Amino acid sequence: MRNSMQPDAVAANAAQRDAGKRNSARICMLNYNAWGVIADLDGKNVHIGGEEVQHALMSRYLARSGHQVTSLVGDFGQQAVEQVGGVTVRKTFALDAGVPGLRFFAPRLTATWAGLKAAAADVYYVSCAGASVGIVAAFCQRHGRRLVFRIASDADCAPDTLMLTNARDRALYHYGLRRADAILAQTDKQAALLLKNYGLHAEVAGMFSDLPETVLAPAERATDLLWLANMRSMKRPEWFIDMVRALPELACEMAGGANPAELDLYARTEEGSRALPNLRFHGQVKFGTTRSLFARARIFVNTSSFEGFPNTYLQAWANGVPVVATFDPDGIIARLGLGVAVSDVAGAVAAARALLADPAGLAACSARCRAYAITRLAPETVSAPYLAALLA
Repeated sequence: MRNSMQPDAVAANAAQRDAGKRNSARICMLNYNAWGVIADLDGKNVHIGGEEVQHALMSRYLARSGHQVTSLVGDFGQQAVEQVGGVTVRKTFALDAGVPGLRFFAPRLTATWAGLKAAAADVYYVSCAGASVGIVAAFCQRHGRRLVFRIASDADCAPDTLMLTNARDRALYHYGLRRADAILAQTDKQAALLLKNYGLHAEVAGMFSDLPETVLAPAERATDLLWLANMRSMKRPEWFIDMVRALPELACEMAGGANPAELDLYARTEEGSRALPNLRFHGQVKFGTTRSLFARARIFVNTSSFEGFPNTYLQAWANGVPVVATFDPDGIIARLGLGVAVSDVAGAVAAARALLADPAGLAACSARCRAYAITRLAPETVSAPYLAALLA
């Protein structure tokens, strides 16, 4: 049958269909531990860190925006497939499943590959250096799909700083990194390091964060200092213990889960907290609980030696909480007055004292943090570089 539509109308309809395809996509995101945030678990059996938070927030935003999103996570006893917040969540494998020495291939590789195939996505997204980058890249190469990779830490940007001790994992990461169709970085520094060390270009993309509708004034909050992170050596939790010891007049809180490879660090930190009557030690908490911790804090403290772009900074600023930190990504804290950048415990103690001794100055800094969050952390603003990479 002959098409009765005019050529111009046919062309217009085709253009409209093409635009629809460009504006909507099937997206698969891979993060083994993301189930901990998606299901708001207590973290006892699953690692909950910044990348897991970003995965959960981003997948929900993409689903709300009309995309078909699949999240591939580990097996923590949940159903094989679940619908959460508009996202299809598929489980892959349990960490203790399989025979040691062979479990990388079965069930880990086989289950991950099956999950990637079941997602039937147009584009696949993974963040953080690891073997999964190479696995997803190989899948995308074989099936003609696109791969978008996002750097999660400064350490991801050079062979000498990779936090991957397994030669196989390092090789798979390098294989995938060089085959990604698009690479995103958290900071200008990361993009520069990637170009210097790998000769690869990355676009800078911000981070997703919850933004409370209202926040308390600093004077109405009960906690003077808050520290929140996974307890790993690079986070230096013992520095915060030293801070609290030097500031007995302040009300302080500390939260974070143990790193399986550094259980002794967690034990030492917990033991050190018991000798400090002005410190409330929470240990591992649910992601949902962190919202109340930030809501009642006057100052957030970060003592890390290096990071990517901490999610905790975004949570702090969204709640109008200044950051006193030993890590200042792209100099943003000092440049925009979002807290105080320091280099050691003595500097952090002095900065905290100075901020709390000046209620008007603390309130002004809190207002700057909140204003920054409102203007820079809106999901429509943050999502732009991600969508450009995913929908290219």
